Amino acid sequence: MKERSVLIFITLLSVTLNFAQQEASFWYFGQNAGLQFDAASGTVTAITDGQINTLEGCTSISDTSGNLLFYTDGRTVWNQNHQTMLNGDYLAGTGLLGDPSSTSSGLIVPKPQDPTQYYIFTVDEPHHQNAAVFPNQFTGNYDSGGTVPGEDDGFNNGLAYSLVDMTLNGGLGDVVDTEKNVPLVTYDANNPLEEAFKCSEKITAVKADDCSSFWVITHFIDKFYAFKVDLNGVQTTPVISTSGPPVPIEGYRRNALGYIKASPDGTKLAVAHFGFALQAAGNAAGGVYLYDFDNDTGIVSNSVELYGPENGDSPYGVEFSSENKKVYASINLGSSGGTDESSILQWDLESPDIPNSMTLIHEATNLSAGALQLGLDKRIYRAQVSFTNFNSTGNFLGVISNPEATGPAVNYDETGVLVDINGGFQNLSRIGLPPFIQSLFNSEIDIIQNGISTTELDLCTDDSYTLVSVDIPGATYTWTKDDVVLSETTFELFVDEPGFYEVFIEPNNGECPIEGEAVVSISEIPTATQPQNLIACDPSGTSVFDLTVQDSDILNGQDDTQYSVHYFSSQEDAEANINEIITDFTNTEIPQTIYARVENNDNAFCFDLTSFTLTVFITPVIDILNDITVCDTDFLGNSMDGITSYELDKLNPEILGSQDETLYTISYHPTQDDADNNTSAHPNIYTNTTANTEEIFVRIENNNNTDCYSTGSFFLNVNNAPEANDTTIIQCDEDGIPEGFTTFDLNQVFDDITGGAANRTINFYVSLSDLENDEDEINADAFDNYFNPHIIYALVTDTTTGCTNIAEITLEASTTASNDTILEVCDDDGTEDG
Repeated sequence: MKERSVLIFITLLSVTLNFAQQEASFWYFGQNAGLQFDAASGTVTAITDGQINTLEGCTSISDTSGNLLFYTDGRTVWNQNHQTMLNGDYLAGTGLLGDPSSTSSGLIVPKPQDPTQYYIFTVDEPHHQNAAVFPNQFTGNYDSGGTVPGEDDGFNNGLAYSLVDMTLNGGLGDVVDTEKNVPLVTYDANNPLEEAFKCSEKITAVKADDCSSFWVITHFIDKFYAFKVDLNGVQTTPVISTSGPPVPIEGYRRNALGYIKASPDGTKLAVAHFGFALQAAGNAAGGVYLYDFDNDTGIVSNSVELYGPENGDSPYGVEFSSENKKVYASINLGSSGGTDESSILQWDLESPDIPNSMTLIHEATNLSAGALQLGLDKRIYRAQVSFTNFNSTGNFLGVISNPEATGPAVNYDETGVLVDINGGFQNLSRIGLPPFIQSLFNSEIDIIQNGISTTELDLCTDDSYTLVSVDIPGATYTWTKDDVVLSETTFELFVDEPGFYEVFIEPNNGECPIEGEAVVSISEIPTATQPQNLIACDPSGTSVFDLTVQDSDILNGQDDTQYSVHYFSSQEDAEANINEIITDFTNTEIPQTIYARVENNDNAFCFDLTSFTLTVFITPVIDILNDITVCDTDFLGNSMDGITSYELDKLNPEILGSQDETLYTISYHPTQDDADNNTSAHPNIYTNTTANTEEIFVRIENNNNTDCYSTGSFFLNVNNAPEANDTTIIQCDEDGIPEGFTTFDLNQVFDDITGGAANRTINFYVSLSDLENDEDEINADAFDNYFNPHIIYALVTDTTTGCTNIAEITLEASTTASNDTILEVCDDDGTEDG
């Protein structure tokens, strides 16, 4: 009896939702083809009054009672009478910015709580030939055929939206000129290639967690862009999520193909990437990917590959079952998508290993993959056409009759719905079907409403929660816990214990009963232990930190398989569990506080927070450090032994460069180890211990953190002073005046002074003061002494090294004198001859 009651409730629930959400009642697609879903009778009827003729992109909308409002191919908009809206006529120059050759050229979203206002989101085909001339308009012949404006307007317009006001044109509606073709940025405006293509051909929509607004989601390269539509209209700033794999923009436009769909419950996204080609308009294998979607925040995460490019095929369509249990994809066999060989694959979303739950549903050798679209009758429809026999195929839509079943039990019918009901190949399927707000097809009410799960509620120790159903005046509410009826009779139920909760609602207003359920579990709250702060050194003031080195200290012995650590740059983000730091982190301020969130892996809302700081000290750098060459100037000792003294801090200004000398200390050391360890520092006036050449190591450190330092080295080269021998010149005073002064030729002792060494010059001075100041050099060829003896100074210069030495030259003048006198003697030799 219990099972029967549940079955009746589920069946009535489906009918209830069909009556309440009939905006997807009319479909117009392909070559003048169409369907009408009648919720009251449960029938699906082919219709032929549509004006649309499109290979791919199309969309339509009905009111909540299932009455057609309008439809579009992304360029032209037709009203319920199949007349072109005056401000939505592409051929008349008033059209929209989509493209019928875009996978999803358009999607219509109602403005919340305003039944007269609707937004058409358009997606252009990102054509490689348009991109090649961006920002100019392409004006040539497209390689696929056609020219501007018939084939395309010559621009890649990306994602845009336009407002339709149903109060205009006597209630038939028209596009509002003041809110038309409003661009939505889904690319990096600083990247010219991204700006040239702007967007892929993907778009889907789903109701947000607040149940009144919507998310419109598209994809480009490796990012998802989620735009919110709420009471205020379209929020033009998207929530951007990066989640791979990246689709190479170099392979557009072909890489842009393929559908994106949100699950009806708003928790998942499925994406078909047609290819990952690396050359423009090239063909390459693609893949099918599943993501988590947070319909509260709009964040996309957790990419799971369902069907990879290693299979060599090109996926196109994707769709979820209404109960969110299965996901499907249509696959073109081969990488070109033009072989007319295709398959439909299924994955079980309740499987613990979703990728390996893949099941083949259908194979065809004469059909392209085509779009997949969930209908109000909970069946999935497939667009079918053969490119080989394009004009004589497309009579039928394929149908997955029981999408919640597994494998062959889904009962795929290749001739599910005849659309060419008048024959003659007038009304035909092509490869596209109209996308809708996926929430229209959700088959259970959400009594949890936390944006995480519609069926499972994970609470933490000592937590409580209120389950909320639908507040219907006069309705009867029956709540049960583990099949036991509870006393609560309102639309809300307070829970603080684990168990299986159900609500059965009898509206008592003529509508059918409604059911909701929730499995409540209780999880432990972990403890986040505060770790040590992290310190780094970097010349730029910023550094890259591996935050995961803190995991062990933060967990402090707790089971790392049960609890995980996540890092955030603000407490608000940590509490909201948004903007997680998922890679190495580069600080943006000094110091910077990082917040660590330890959460229970069974329930991320059971968490604890702690924090620590990141501090980066500037690592000073050695600006200029060249080898130093000096002369041995130890004139009081041995100036020719290669040993001398040098004032090391003379090098400091060049080492510092523009760095503040008050913040850093420079020291000099004998070895690299000493420099690294800051030991055995040299005194400022340093005498080298290794003759002639010695390596000296430099350390410059941050005064606030001496662990932040840089080192370098230079060679101190000491050139010996030249030989300078003291000598004496003794010369006679021959001027007849014996005062001891005479003229000296100093050059005669050049070799005596230099020892005969080559490459020498000598300059002579009468005093050391004149020598040191290079003043009053004397003429070495003719110097008149004015002291006797007279000491003069010789500056000997080695012209090769520039080194000098000093010698003393002693000048002495002889003062020997002679006087006139008379000598007398007798001639006494016996001969008087004088």
